[in-house]
Amino acid sequence: MIGQSWQIGRIFGIPLKVHVSWFLVFAWFTYGLAEKYFPLILTRPRWEYWFLGMVAAFLLFASVLVHELGHSWVAMRYRIPIAQITLFIFGGMAQIRREAPTPRAEFLIAIAGPVVSVLISIAFGVLAVVPGSPSDAVAVSTLLQEINLTLALFNLVPGYPLDGGRVLRAGLWAWSRNFHSATRYASRAGQGVAILLMLFGLYLSMESAVNGVWMLLIGAFLYLSAHNSHRQVAFQESLSGLRVGDVMTHKVVALEETQTVDEAVNQYFLRYGFSSFPVVKDGRLVGMVSLKDLTGVPRENWDRVSVGQVMVPRDSQLAVQPHESIATVMDRLMQEDRSRLIVTDGDRVIGILTRRGLGRALEQLR
Repeated sequence: MIGQSWQIGRIFGIPLKVHVSWFLVFAWFTYGLAEKYFPLILTRPRWEYWFLGMVAAFLLFASVLVHELGHSWVAMRYRIPIAQITLFIFGGMAQIRREAPTPRAEFLIAIAGPVVSVLISIAFGVLAVVPGSPSDAVAVSTLLQEINLTLALFNLVPGYPLDGGRVLRAGLWAWSRNFHSATRYASRAGQGVAILLMLFGLYLSMESAVNGVWMLLIGAFLYLSAHNSHRQVAFQESLSGLRVGDVMTHKVVALEETQTVDEAVNQYFLRYGFSSFPVVKDGRLVGMVSLKDLTGVPRENWDRVSVGQVMVPRDSQLAVQPHESIATVMDRLMQEDRSRLIVTDGDRVIGILTRRGLGRALEQLR
C-alpha cells in the first residue's frame, strides 16, 4: 500500500499498524453514523450521536482486527510467520509471509476470518437482546451485528483475494494438486467479482454518488489485487524449472579463517565493496563474516584477532545446494533478510547467490 503507516502496538507478537487512509475512513464512517444513521433511530442530543458514532467506528475496526487475527492465529499454528496486520481504508490486512503448505491449511486459514466475524455478529446480537439494555447500547450492538454478518458474507464471495477466493483456491488446489493453476483460476474469479462490483458501483452512483464511488474503489482495489496475484503466479511458474546453479556467481572471493581482521578490512572489504564474505578452512566452508561482525573489534586489535574468531559459524541456513529451487531460496532470502547465500557441493564452495545477482537474472525472465 502506498502511504505512511504507523505501528501502534503488537498482538501475539504481530506488529499492528494503522495506515494513513484509516483515519479518513474512520472520520467518514463516524460522520455517516452521527449525522444520518443514529438520528433516524434515536432521539438524543447531537453530541451523543457523534459519541455513539465514534464508539461504533472503533468497535467496527476492532471487529476487523479480530477478523484478521483469526487468519493470523491459524497461520501461526502452521508455523507461517505474520509480518504485520495493517488497518487501512478497506478494512484490514494480515500480511502472511508465505503460502499455506497444503490445501487443508489454506482452507482453514481462509475460513477463520469469516468464522470469527460470524461469532462476533452473534455476540453483538446477544448483547442487543439482553433485557434492560439501554437503547443506545441496543442500537450500537444491532448495527455491529449486521455489519459483522455482512463482512463475513462479503468475504465469502468466491473471488481471490477475498477469503472466499482463498477457499475456492484451496478446493481447486486439492482437486488439481496444482497450486499455481488453482491460484490462476481463483484470481480470474476475483477479477470477475471486481468487475461486477464496479458495474454495481456505477449503478449506485446514479442514486448516491458517495456509495457508488465507494463501491467503485472497492472493486478497483480487488481487481488490481487479483491481477497482481495472477501475474505473480505466472512469474512463479517461470521459476519452477530454475535452480540455484543456473543463476549463481561462480567466481567466489573467500577469506581464510586465519586471516586477521586488518587483512579482511583492507584487502577485501575496502577492495571489493561486498557486505560479507564466506570464510573457508582448507577449502571447506566454515562460516560467513560481514562488516558488522568486524566493527565490534577495537581498531587496535585488528592485527591480533582472526576472522575465525568473529565470523558467524556455518549453519543450515547459511548455505544452499546448486540443485535447490530458486523460488524456495528467494523465500529464504526475504524471510531471513539475507543479502547472500553460499552455494556448496558438500563442504566445498562452488558459488555465491546474491540478491543483486538474483534480481538481474529474474529481470531477464520478465
